[in-house]
Amino acid sequence: MKKPIISVIVPVYNVEKYLPQCLDSILCQTFSNIEIICVNDGSTDKSRKILEEYKNKDSRIKIVDKKNGGLSSARNAGMAVAQGEFYSYIDSDDWVTPDMLEKLYENITTFNSDIAICAVHQFDETKQKIDDSNPYYTLGYFDKSFDNTTFSYKDVKPFIMDVCVMAWNKLYRRSLIEECNAKYPDGFIFEDGPFFFSIFFKTNRVSIVREFLYYYRINRKNSIIQKAGMKFLNVIDVVEMMFSKIKDLPDFDDIRYTFFRKKVEDILYRFQNLKQIYKPAFAAKLAKESSLVNDEIFPPDMVKGKFRYNYFLFSNLKTGNVLYYEYRKFQMKSMYKTMEILYFDNPYYTFKYKEHMFKIKKCPNLIDIYYNEDRIFVRILKKIKFDFPFEFSKLEKFNEDD
Repeated sequence: MKKPIISVIVPVYNVEKYLPQCLDSILCQTFSNIEIICVNDGSTDKSRKILEEYKNKDSRIKIVDKKNGGLSSARNAGMAVAQGEFYSYIDSDDWVTPDMLEKLYENITTFNSDIAICAVHQFDETKQKIDDSNPYYTLGYFDKSFDNTTFSYKDVKPFIMDVCVMAWNKLYRRSLIEECNAKYPDGFIFEDGPFFFSIFFKTNRVSIVREFLYYYRINRKNSIIQKAGMKFLNVIDVVEMMFSKIKDLPDFDDIRYTFFRKKVEDILYRFQNLKQIYKPAFAAKLAKESSLVNDEIFPPDMVKGKFRYNYFLFSNLKTGNVLYYEYRKFQMKSMYKTMEILYFDNPYYTFKYKEHMFKIKKCPNLIDIYYNEDRIFVRILKKIKFDFPFEFSKLEKFNEDD
């Protein structure tokens, strides 16, 4: 068997429902000189059996069995045995177009780039619909000047934190990964950013393919993101790993506030979705371990001037004055106005419902919501302040599945 040009690394853990669709989409690739390394990360369902059935049908499939260690360790295990000149990572609950690898390979070889990035469809498992509204996945931040050329991080500094860091919509040149000794952070979720940054800042040759070649499944039942448990605290660790990659860059000052804006958004998003029982520990960890709370690195006056919305929310969280609120899918303008009212202790807020369409989960003891004709009214009933600093030992009695 000739040496494969592309190694496709597929981490597999309890995805029997989705695995056949994923594997079928890889096996029918128009670019055929590939190896498909399926890393069985200790699956307890029928995933291992499905892998064996597919391996018997196609010799390009290789199975690596290991104890459950998470997505990072599975990808690292796949890289350890990969033979290809290029790496592609495809998650086992997603799928790809038949020409994904061919088009990425054509792009990366034509422009002699080290990383080729394609656009992504988000497929909502609950709604069974495709959502292409997020420019983070659609490459919407890249204007036409980025087509048919290569670029470096210096060319995208105005939106550098909005470049998609996810592992799976890219083709990577193996030599760059080895030169950077890049690994996924073992034992963490939200692992893509540190890996991507470790190589993104080391190359001057990145290129894009504007076509939608990858289908990313969201809102999947039983995914670790849906559990919203203690592992969500990993977002703080991962942000620190990413910060370590940018703080020594010669143009750090050009990036620092963009980094603050995006990473604060990430942290607030994970916090709002976190189970209530873990929120005190999240706030305590943030205050103790995050560079984002360092006033010397991110001066409050400067941050407040640039990102007023983020500052109001984050200032509460980082000092332990955590407002317990639940909200879902606000438009930015509506979210900003509502959070500003919360911050300044005003008990009422109202705006036109038709003008600002959003959904908010009603919390009977905290937030009262009612409607009158075309207006929505939000009344703040109660604010909760967590005890701070929070002792992590208090969480010992809780399980990840609580």
